[in-house]
Amino acid sequence: MRWRVGLLLGLILAATPLAAHEVRPGYIEINETARNHFAVIWKQPVRDGRQSVAGLGLRPVFPPHCERLTDSHMTRRPGVLIEQFSLHCAGGLQGHPIAIAGLRKTITDVFVRLTVQSGETLTLRLTADNPVQKIRGGGTGVSAYFTLGVTHLWFGYDHILFILGLVLLVADWRLLVGVVTAFTLAHSITLALAMLGGVRLPSVPVEAVIALSILFVAVELILPLERRSPIVRDFPQAVAFAFGLLHGFGFAGVLGDIGLPREAAGWALALFNLGLEAGQLMLVAAIVTARYFMLGRFKPILQAQPILAEAPIVAMGALSVYWLIGRSSQIFGL
Repeated sequence: MRWRVGLLLGLILAATPLAAHEVRPGYIEINETARNHFAVIWKQPVRDGRQSVAGLGLRPVFPPHCERLTDSHMTRRPGVLIEQFSLHCAGGLQGHPIAIAGLRKTITDVFVRLTVQSGETLTLRLTADNPVQKIRGGGTGVSAYFTLGVTHLWFGYDHILFILGLVLLVADWRLLVGVVTAFTLAHSITLALAMLGGVRLPSVPVEAVIALSILFVAVELILPLERRSPIVRDFPQAVAFAFGLLHGFGFAGVLGDIGLPREAAGWALALFNLGLEAGQLMLVAAIVTARYFMLGRFKPILQAQPILAEAPIVAMGALSVYWLIGRSSQIFGL
Protein backbone atom coordinates (compact mmCIF):
# COMPACT_ATOMS: atom_id res chain seq x y z
CA MET A 1 0.00 0.00 0.00
CA ARG A 2 2.86 2.40 0.80
CA TRP A 3 4.39 2.03 -2.66
CA ARG A 4 1.01 2.56 -4.27
CA VAL A 5 0.41 5.78 -2.37
CA GLY A 6 3.97 6.94 -3.03
CA LEU A 7 3.72 6.24 -6.74
CA LEU A 8 0.33 7.93 -6.91
CA LEU A 9 1.58 11.10 -5.21
CA GLY A 10 4.77 11.12 -7.25
CA LEU A 11 2.90 10.85 -10.54
CA ILE A 12 0.48 13.60 -9.55
CA LEU A 13 3.29 15.94 -8.53
CA ALA A 14 5.36 15.13 -11.60
CA ALA A 15 2.45 15.35 -14.02
CA THR A 16 3.16 17.68 -16.90
CA PRO A 17 0.21 19.71 -18.14
CA LEU A 18 -1.12 16.84 -20.21
CA ALA A 19 -4.36 18.44 -21.26
CA ALA A 20 -6.86 18.32 -18.43
CA HIS A 21 -9.35 18.68 -21.22
CA GLU A 22 -9.46 16.33 -24.11
CA VAL A 23 -7.86 17.57 -27.32
CA ARG A 24 -10.57 19.50 -29.13
CA PRO A 25 -10.45 20.47 -32.78
CA GLY A 26 -10.41 24.03 -34.01
CA TYR A 27 -13.38 25.33 -35.94
CA ILE A 28 -13.85 28.01 -38.58
CA GLU A 29 -17.39 29.06 -39.45
CA ILE A 30 -17.62 31.24 -42.57
CA ASN A 31 -20.98 32.75 -43.54
CA GLU A 32 -21.46 34.75 -46.75
CA THR A 33 -23.55 37.71 -45.57
CA ALA A 34 -23.52 39.52 -48.93
CA ARG A 35 -21.95 38.76 -52.28
CA ASN A 36 -18.23 38.06 -51.60
CA HIS A 37 -18.56 39.38 -48.04
CA PHE A 38 -17.98 36.85 -45.26
CA ALA A 39 -18.43 36.81 -41.48
CA VAL A 40 -15.77 34.59 -39.91
CA ILE A 41 -15.84 32.92 -36.49
CA TRP A 42 -12.54 31.22 -35.59
CA LYS A 43 -12.64 28.97 -32.50
CA GLN A 44 -9.15 27.96 -31.45
CA PRO A 45 -8.40 25.36 -28.73
CA VAL A 46 -6.54 26.78 -25.73
CA ARG A 47 -4.22 24.87 -23.41
CA ASP A 48 -5.45 24.42 -19.85
CA GLY A 49 -4.46 27.11 -17.43
CA ARG A 50 -3.17 29.41 -20.15
CA GLN A 51 -4.91 32.78 -20.17
CA SER A 52 -2.83 34.12 -23.06
CA VAL A 53 -4.78 35.04 -26.18
CA ALA A 54 -2.16 33.12 -28.19
CA GLY A 55 -4.08 29.87 -27.74
CA LEU A 56 -2.21 27.10 -29.54
CA GLY A 57 -0.53 29.58 -31.85
CA LEU A 58 -2.77 28.68 -34.78
CA ARG A 59 -3.77 31.23 -37.42
CA PRO A 60 -6.18 30.89 -40.36
CA VAL A 61 -4.71 31.91 -43.70
CA PHE A 62 -7.14 32.97 -46.42
CA PRO A 63 -6.44 33.37 -50.17
CA PRO A 64 -4.46 36.46 -51.27
CA HIS A 65 -7.52 38.06 -52.85
CA CYS A 66 -9.22 38.27 -49.44
CA GLU A 67 -8.92 41.38 -47.29
CA ARG A 68 -10.14 42.07 -43.79
CA LEU A 69 -12.96 44.56 -43.40
CA THR A 70 -12.99 44.69 -39.59
CA ASP A 71 -10.60 44.24 -36.71
CA SER A 72 -10.74 41.04 -34.71
CA HIS A 73 -13.09 40.78 -31.76
CA MET A 74 -11.68 38.30 -29.21
CA THR A 75 -13.60 36.45 -26.51
CA ARG A 76 -12.57 33.59 -24.23
CA ARG A 77 -14.56 30.56 -23.11
CA PRO A 78 -13.31 27.52 -21.17
CA GLY A 79 -10.89 25.67 -23.44
CA VAL A 80 -11.43 27.89 -26.48
CA LEU A 81 -10.44 31.31 -27.81
CA ILE A 82 -13.00 32.87 -30.18
CA GLU A 83 -12.03 35.43 -32.81
CA GLN A 84 -14.59 37.16 -35.05
CA PHE A 85 -13.96 39.36 -38.08
CA SER A 86 -15.24 40.11 -41.58
CA LEU A 87 -13.65 39.48 -44.96
CA HIS A 88 -14.13 40.61 -48.54
CA CYS A 89 -12.97 38.05 -51.09
CA ALA A 90 -13.36 39.20 -54.69
CA GLY A 91 -14.60 36.18 -56.60
CA GLY A 92 -15.65 34.30 -53.47
CA LEU A 93 -13.97 31.43 -51.63
CA GLN A 94 -15.08 28.33 -53.51
CA GLY A 95 -12.23 26.75 -55.43
CA HIS A 96 -9.62 28.66 -53.39
CA PRO A 97 -7.32 27.31 -50.67
CA ILE A 98 -7.63 27.94 -46.95
CA ALA A 99 -4.84 27.03 -44.54
CA ILE A 100 -4.03 26.96 -40.82
CA ALA A 101 -0.55 28.25 -39.99
CA GLY A 102 1.06 26.32 -37.13
CA LEU A 103 -1.18 23.25 -37.51
CA ARG A 104 1.73 20.98 -38.44
CA LYS A 105 3.14 21.38 -34.93
CA THR A 106 -0.01 20.11 -33.20
CA ILE A 107 -1.99 16.89 -32.84
CA THR A 108 -5.33 18.62 -33.35
CA ASP A 109 -7.27 19.34 -36.52
CA VAL A 110 -9.50 22.16 -37.74
CA PHE A 111 -13.02 21.76 -39.05
CA VAL A 112 -14.08 24.35 -41.65
CA ARG A 113 -17.66 25.11 -42.64
CA LEU A 114 -18.61 27.61 -45.33
CA THR A 115 -22.21 28.64 -45.93
CA VAL A 116 -22.75 30.63 -49.13
CA GLN A 117 -25.68 32.91 -49.95
CA SER A 118 -27.54 30.17 -51.81
CA GLY A 119 -27.72 28.20 -48.56
CA GLU A 120 -25.24 25.52 -49.69
CA THR A 121 -22.94 24.34 -46.91
CA LEU A 122 -19.43 23.13 -47.66
CA THR A 123 -17.19 21.46 -45.10
CA LEU A 124 -13.62 20.28 -44.95
CA ARG A 125 -11.16 19.09 -42.32
CA LEU A 126 -7.62 20.43 -42.07
CA THR A 127 -5.04 18.24 -40.33
CA ALA A 128 -1.38 18.43 -39.35
CA ASP A 129 -0.56 16.33 -42.42
CA ASN A 130 -2.80 18.35 -44.72
CA PRO A 131 -3.16 21.91 -43.37
CA VAL A 132 -3.99 23.49 -46.75
CA GLN A 133 -7.05 22.54 -48.80
CA LYS A 134 -9.28 24.07 -51.43
CA ILE A 135 -12.92 24.74 -50.67
CA ARG A 136 -14.87 22.92 -53.34
CA GLY A 137 -18.57 22.77 -54.15
CA GLY A 138 -20.75 19.73 -54.54
CA GLY A 139 -22.67 19.10 -51.35
CA THR A 140 -22.54 19.37 -47.59
CA GLY A 141 -19.47 17.24 -47.03
CA VAL A 142 -20.99 15.58 -43.95
CA SER A 143 -18.62 12.61 -44.38
CA ALA A 144 -16.04 14.71 -42.55
CA TYR A 145 -18.08 14.16 -39.38
CA PHE A 146 -17.19 10.45 -39.42
CA THR A 147 -13.46 11.18 -39.41
CA LEU A 148 -14.03 13.82 -36.75
CA GLY A 149 -15.66 11.17 -34.54
CA VAL A 150 -12.77 8.74 -34.98
CA THR A 151 -10.06 11.31 -34.23
CA HIS A 152 -12.02 12.76 -31.32
CA LEU A 153 -12.12 9.33 -29.67
CA TRP A 154 -8.44 8.59 -30.33
CA PHE A 155 -7.28 11.96 -28.99
CA GLY A 156 -9.74 12.07 -26.09
CA TYR A 157 -7.30 10.74 -23.50
CA ASP A 158 -9.85 10.61 -20.70
CA HIS A 159 -12.26 8.56 -22.82
CA ILE A 160 -9.42 6.23 -23.80
CA LEU A 161 -8.44 5.61 -20.17
CA PHE A 162 -12.03 4.90 -19.17
CA ILE A 163 -12.47 2.38 -22.00
CA LEU A 164 -9.14 0.81 -21.03
CA GLY A 165 -10.39 0.45 -17.47
CA LEU A 166 -13.65 -1.16 -18.62
CA VAL A 167 -11.78 -3.72 -20.71
CA LEU A 168 -9.42 -4.57 -17.84
CA LEU A 169 -12.36 -5.01 -15.45
CA VAL A 170 -13.91 -7.77 -17.55
CA ALA A 171 -12.14 -11.03 -18.34
CA ASP A 172 -14.94 -12.87 -20.18
CA TRP A 173 -15.27 -11.71 -23.79
CA ARG A 174 -19.06 -12.23 -23.84
CA LEU A 175 -19.46 -10.01 -20.80
CA LEU A 176 -17.10 -7.50 -22.43
CA VAL A 177 -19.42 -7.30 -25.45
CA GLY A 178 -22.27 -6.38 -23.09
CA VAL A 179 -20.16 -3.77 -21.30
CA VAL A 180 -19.01 -2.09 -24.52
CA THR A 181 -22.58 -2.19 -25.89
CA ALA A 182 -23.92 -0.55 -22.71
CA PHE A 183 -21.31 2.21 -22.90
CA THR A 184 -22.07 2.77 -26.60
CA LEU A 185 -25.83 2.89 -26.05
CA ALA A 186 -25.52 5.32 -23.14
CA HIS A 187 -23.25 7.87 -24.80
CA SER A 188 -25.28 7.64 -28.03
CA ILE A 189 -28.43 8.57 -26.08
CA THR A 190 -26.96 11.64 -24.39
CA LEU A 191 -25.10 12.72 -27.53
CA ALA A 192 -28.38 12.71 -29.47
CA LEU A 193 -30.26 14.45 -26.64
CA ALA A 194 -27.61 17.15 -26.44
CA MET A 195 -27.40 17.81 -30.17
CA LEU A 196 -31.01 17.32 -31.26
CA GLY A 197 -33.01 17.73 -28.05
CA GLY A 198 -31.20 20.70 -26.58
CA VAL A 199 -30.36 18.88 -23.32
CA ARG A 200 -27.07 20.33 -22.11
CA LEU A 201 -24.96 20.16 -18.98
CA PRO A 202 -22.15 22.58 -18.07
CA SER A 203 -18.96 21.25 -19.67
CA VAL A 204 -16.56 21.75 -16.74
CA PRO A 205 -18.57 19.71 -14.17
CA VAL A 206 -19.14 17.01 -16.80
CA GLU A 207 -15.42 16.78 -17.48
CA ALA A 208 -14.73 16.62 -13.73
CA VAL A 209 -17.12 13.68 -13.32
CA ILE A 210 -15.53 11.97 -16.34
CA ALA A 211 -12.19 12.20 -14.52
CA LEU A 212 -13.91 10.80 -11.43
CA SER A 213 -15.21 7.87 -13.48
CA ILE A 214 -11.63 6.96 -14.43
CA LEU A 215 -10.54 7.18 -10.78
CA PHE A 216 -13.46 4.95 -9.76
CA VAL A 217 -12.46 2.28 -12.28
CA ALA A 218 -8.77 2.53 -11.29
CA VAL A 219 -9.62 2.01 -7.60
CA GLU A 220 -11.76 -1.02 -8.45
CA LEU A 221 -8.98 -2.48 -10.60
CA ILE A 222 -6.40 -2.23 -7.83
CA LEU A 223 -8.64 -4.15 -5.40
CA PRO A 224 -8.79 -7.96 -5.30
CA LEU A 225 -11.85 -9.34 -7.05
CA GLU A 226 -13.57 -10.34 -3.79
CA ARG A 227 -13.24 -6.79 -2.40
CA ARG A 228 -14.64 -4.96 -5.40
CA SER A 229 -18.03 -3.26 -5.30
CA PRO A 230 -20.85 -5.74 -5.90
CA ILE A 231 -22.21 -3.68 -8.79
CA VAL A 232 -18.80 -3.68 -10.50
CA ARG A 233 -18.26 -7.37 -9.89
CA ASP A 234 -21.75 -8.54 -10.85
CA PHE A 235 -23.13 -5.81 -13.14
CA PRO A 236 -20.27 -4.01 -14.94
CA GLN A 237 -22.74 -3.19 -17.73
CA ALA A 238 -24.59 -0.89 -15.31
CA VAL A 239 -21.37 0.95 -14.48
CA ALA A 240 -20.54 1.32 -18.16
CA PHE A 241 -24.04 2.61 -18.93
CA ALA A 242 -24.16 5.10 -16.03
CA PHE A 243 -20.80 6.67 -16.78
CA GLY A 244 -21.45 6.37 -20.53
CA LEU A 245 -24.30 8.86 -20.15
CA LEU A 246 -21.83 11.44 -18.84
CA HIS A 247 -19.20 10.62 -21.45
CA GLY A 248 -21.90 11.28 -24.07
CA PHE A 249 -22.18 14.86 -22.84
CA GLY A 250 -18.40 15.07 -23.09
CA PHE A 251 -18.56 13.91 -26.72
CA ALA A 252 -21.29 16.49 -27.33
CA GLY A 253 -18.95 19.27 -26.18
CA VAL A 254 -16.81 19.18 -29.29
CA LEU A 255 -19.77 18.68 -31.61
CA GLY A 256 -21.60 21.54 -29.88
CA ASP A 257 -18.73 23.90 -30.68
CA ILE A 258 -18.82 22.88 -34.34
CA GLY A 259 -22.55 22.39 -34.74
CA LEU A 260 -24.46 20.37 -37.29
CA PRO A 261 -25.40 21.44 -40.80
CA ARG A 262 -29.08 22.42 -40.80
CA GLU A 263 -29.85 20.56 -44.00
CA ALA A 264 -28.21 17.29 -42.88
CA ALA A 265 -28.15 17.37 -39.08
CA GLY A 266 -29.30 13.77 -38.66
CA TRP A 267 -26.75 12.38 -41.09
CA ALA A 268 -23.92 14.41 -39.60
CA LEU A 269 -24.78 13.29 -36.06
CA ALA A 270 -25.06 9.66 -37.15
CA LEU A 271 -21.71 9.79 -38.94
CA PHE A 272 -20.01 11.43 -35.94
CA ASN A 273 -21.40 8.73 -33.66
CA LEU A 274 -20.37 5.98 -36.08
CA GLY A 275 -16.89 7.49 -36.11
CA LEU A 276 -16.83 7.34 -32.31
CA GLU A 277 -17.84 3.69 -32.42
CA ALA A 278 -15.26 2.84 -35.08
CA GLY A 279 -12.54 4.47 -32.99
CA GLN A 280 -13.83 2.73 -29.86
CA LEU A 281 -13.87 -0.71 -31.50
CA MET A 282 -10.33 -0.23 -32.79
CA LEU A 283 -9.24 0.76 -29.29
CA VAL A 284 -10.97 -2.22 -27.64
CA ALA A 285 -9.45 -4.60 -30.20
CA ALA A 286 -5.97 -3.17 -29.57
CA ILE A 287 -6.35 -3.48 -25.78
CA VAL A 288 -7.69 -7.04 -25.94
CA THR A 289 -4.89 -8.08 -28.30
CA ALA A 290 -2.24 -6.48 -26.10
CA ARG A 291 -3.69 -8.10 -22.97
CA TYR A 292 -3.72 -11.52 -24.63
CA PHE A 293 -0.12 -11.06 -25.73
CA MET A 294 1.01 -9.82 -22.30
CA LEU A 295 -0.69 -12.65 -20.44
CA GLY A 296 0.71 -15.22 -22.85
CA ARG A 297 4.29 -14.00 -22.74
CA PHE A 298 4.70 -12.42 -19.31
CA LYS A 299 2.12 -14.07 -17.03
CA PRO A 300 4.75 -15.81 -14.83
CA ILE A 301 6.64 -12.54 -14.41
CA LEU A 302 3.48 -10.59 -13.60
CA GLN A 303 2.44 -13.20 -11.04
CA ALA A 304 5.89 -13.13 -9.40
CA GLN A 305 6.07 -9.31 -9.49
CA PRO A 306 2.49 -7.97 -9.11
CA ILE A 307 3.92 -4.45 -8.84
CA LEU A 308 4.50 -4.56 -12.61
CA ALA A 309 0.80 -5.20 -13.23
CA GLU A 310 -0.37 -2.64 -10.68
CA ALA A 311 1.90 0.24 -11.71
CA PRO A 312 -0.07 1.14 -14.90
CA ILE A 313 -3.32 1.12 -12.91
CA VAL A 314 -1.83 3.41 -10.26
CA ALA A 315 -0.62 5.66 -13.08
CA MET A 316 -4.16 5.72 -14.47
CA GLY A 317 -5.46 6.73 -11.05
CA ALA A 318 -2.81 9.42 -10.68
CA LEU A 319 -3.66 10.97 -14.03
CA SER A 320 -7.38 10.91 -13.21
CA VAL A 321 -6.69 12.66 -9.90
CA TYR A 322 -4.62 15.26 -11.73
CA TRP A 323 -7.48 15.87 -14.16
CA LEU A 324 -10.05 15.88 -11.35
CA ILE A 325 -8.14 18.51 -9.38
CA GLY A 326 -7.63 20.70 -12.45
CA ARG A 327 -11.24 20.49 -13.58
CA SER A 328 -12.70 20.90 -10.10
CA SER A 329 -10.58 24.02 -9.55
CA GLN A 330 -12.21 25.54 -12.63
CA ILE A 331 -15.66 24.92 -11.15
CA PHE A 332 -14.73 26.99 -8.09
CA GLY A 333 -12.72 29.54 -10.06
CA LEU A 334 -9.37 28.64 -8.48
